[in-house]
Amino acid sequence: MALHMAADPQALITRWHQLLESDGFVMISCLGPDTLRELRQLYAALDWPAPAHEFTDMHDWGDMLVQAGFAEPVMDMERITLTFSSPENLLAELRGLGRNLHPKRFSGLRGRRWHAALKAHITQQLADPAQPERLRLSFEIIYGHAFKPPPRIPMGAQTSVSLDLFRSTLQKKSYLPSA
Repeated sequence: MALHMAADPQALITRWHQLLESDGFVMISCLGPDTLRELRQLYAALDWPAPAHEFTDMHDWGDMLVQAGFAEPVMDMERITLTFSSPENLLAELRGLGRNLHPKRFSGLRGRRWHAALKAHITQQLADPAQPERLRLSFEIIYGHAFKPPPRIPMGAQTSVSLDLFRSTLQKKSYLPSA
């Protein structure tokens, strides 16, 4: 549940492919682009830099898996809404989830007045319509898995294959009994 925090996710997925044995599989979960939608809207309305970096869409994660050499990726997502009793609890949860990797994030420390204004805006703007005493925040969770296919024998106009490679390929496909 931390793939969205990788500085170079394609390199990480490629490394997983290198380390995984044939017929193995990888399972991923990470935050998607609809995560923190309400907080992003609040920051935009106040003309503040984004509260988090942009999260990658599930289709792009599937494409990265294929590009790394994985086969048959299956991707899914769900939206989860969490509610909090106070802006302090909401901000503590966000601190526990990680950091803001947005390239235009505020680079310094914010003051007490800014922090008080943030909490006041959160209280006003993120109130749950069904439960006004609770603060609402949405998260999109992306799930996926893919398999590492067995290596393919390169084919040309004329291809030579050693008997050992031919035998091991057939055994992996269960055409021949193991010796």
